[in-house]
Amino acid sequence: GRQASVQREGNSGKAARSREEVELMFDRNKSALYALYNRALRDNPALQGKLVVQLTIAPSGEVKEAQVLSSELGDAELERRIIARIKGFRFEARDVETLVARKTIEFFPA
Repeated sequence: GRQASVQREGNSGKAARSREEVELMFDRNKSALYALYNRALRDNPALQGKLVVQLTIAPSGEVKEAQVLSSELGDAELERRIIARIKGFRFEARDVETLVARKTIEFFPA
């Protein structure tokens, strides 16, 4: 259903996607992202830190763009795989503005 507390952004008068929707998507995919990290950890046991990504979510729910804004991981290959996985996220299609969202993911050995 529609949320009552929808912030309007831009001039189109369209609602914006909620931050919560982005958080839920990352929560749902946490194990998939961690699987990539754990695989890289085998080659480099010292691998850990924060990764800040930015993603652009179209009204269709498709992730149009995803990029690393900053990373403490220092592993370009792992970052590339994480970005590829994020680009595969499919949000619900909504009559909303395109959203540019940032997300910080912290990777630490279990």
